[in-house]
Amino acid sequence: MTEKQAKKHLRKMLDHFTVGSVLHLLADVVAKSAEKAKVQDDVRAFDQCKLVEHTLVVVGMGIDAATPA
Repeated sequence: MTEKQAKKHLRKMLDHFTVGSVLHLLADVVAKSAEKAKVQDDVRAFDQCKLVEHTLVVVGMGIDAATPA
């Protein structure tokens, strides 16, 4: 998928989801990576993924609060 195609798909997604909910979906993807790192006993990757996951959730909540539907 090209960047142009990805942007087109994202614009279509934003017709149905808020920016915050899209970031929460991304946070779920990162959470799965964190769990994989935990199973592989990769503490550094686990910690980094958890930080990214939490950041995406908080930023998503902030964006949704600042731009109510």
